[in-house]
Amino acid sequence: MTVDARLTLWNQMILAAALARAGRDRMPDSHGEPASFCYTDTHAGSGRLPGPLPLLGRLDKRRKAFAVQSLFAALDQDPPEARHPGSWLLAARVLGQMGLWVEVDLNDIDPQIVTEARANREDGWVRTWTHDWFLFLRTRVAMTRKPDFVFIDPPPDDARGPAYAIDAAILLDALNVPYMVSYPALECQSCIDQIGRTGLELIWEDGAAGVLLGGGAEGVLMEILPDLRLMAEILEGEFVTRLPRGGDYAI
Repeated sequence: MTVDARLTLWNQMILAAALARAGRDRMPDSHGEPASFCYTDTHAGSGRLPGPLPLLGRLDKRRKAFAVQSLFAALDQDPPEARHPGSWLLAARVLGQMGLWVEVDLNDIDPQIVTEARANREDGWVRTWTHDWFLFLRTRVAMTRKPDFVFIDPPPDDARGPAYAIDAAILLDALNVPYMVSYPALECQSCIDQIGRTGLELIWEDGAAGVLLGGGAEGVLMEILPDLRLMAEILEGEFVTRLPRGGDYAI
């Protein structure tokens, strides 16, 4: 069992639920015309992770107990022995299953990973970038068509990541662009304070994972709270909400 498996499943459960919520506002009209959804991933990876992930089988056995089924429906496309889908590939599946035409902007600083990502594309349209993630995001939100959702996942070895994540979250809140930030839990209270959002953390014996939602994506929080408590139990961890200290804040 690896730390990355828990982190990945925690992030993806929240991401899938938040995207399903955001996608409802862009469903096809009564004439069946396809609507588009622009998803942006700042640290995308190749779209495929080594799999199957530890604990995924245990999670799947309890799937009927979850109110939000977005993650499970997206994973059903793969046979049990397949490599696990990364965040942007998962996002494209969740949105595509809703009848949306998906446009993905994925960024990774490694050109080889971007090449692999192009080969892993399934449906929809993908535009690839190879920039510093914060420069990429600033460039992307300046385009005429704003993203409909942004996943901010700073590389773990980027010492500037937490500070840039604060700036990115504040920018996206100002633009009313729904977003999700993955952050190192237990180390980012100051980030939570400055962004002013509630952190959703999974804490286990030798690790932790944190996520916060904003720009309108936080509206899904009350819907998924019971699911996160159940998921934490299955992943052998504890679900903790980290609140901003001082001043007003939004969930």
